[in-house]
Amino acid sequence: MNGGAMMQERWGEARVRERGRRRVRRAVIIGVLATAVIVVPPFVSGVIDGFMRNPSRPATPTAEILIVAGALLAVIVGAAVWGWRESDEVQRRQAVNAWAAVGVVGFVGHVILQMIERALHLAPMTEQLWWGSLAAGAAVLIWQRVKG
Repeated sequence: MNGGAMMQERWGEARVRERGRRRVRRAVIIGVLATAVIVVPPFVSGVIDGFMRNPSRPATPTAEILIVAGALLAVIVGAAVWGWRESDEVQRRQAVNAWAAVGVVGFVGHVILQMIERALHLAPMTEQLWWGSLAAGAAVLIWQRVKG
């Protein structure tokens, strides 16, 4: 083997190793952030209640629940964006194809189901359509992974 081929092989191995390290680091950071988002607001609320000498509340305030849910949603969206930027073009293409299948089944299926519902006097089947479009997206994603 010549020196150039070995250098390229080592370069590729180093790149794969670094990608693995970034993936682990990203998972740890997301885990810590998600845990902090779930634990910190109730803790701070409890400390404030303690200082205000109101340690026993009958229930958790709705605002506190909404804050935790919103912050957790922000962590999830941030993780998705971060993961999208770290993925390669093949993974991105597969994700776009899966989302396209979800959209097409939902869009076309909605019209078809409305016609069937009206013709047969059935109750709305929007939930079934939602699950069907989700299944179509999963099937496309699995098919792409199996196909290679």
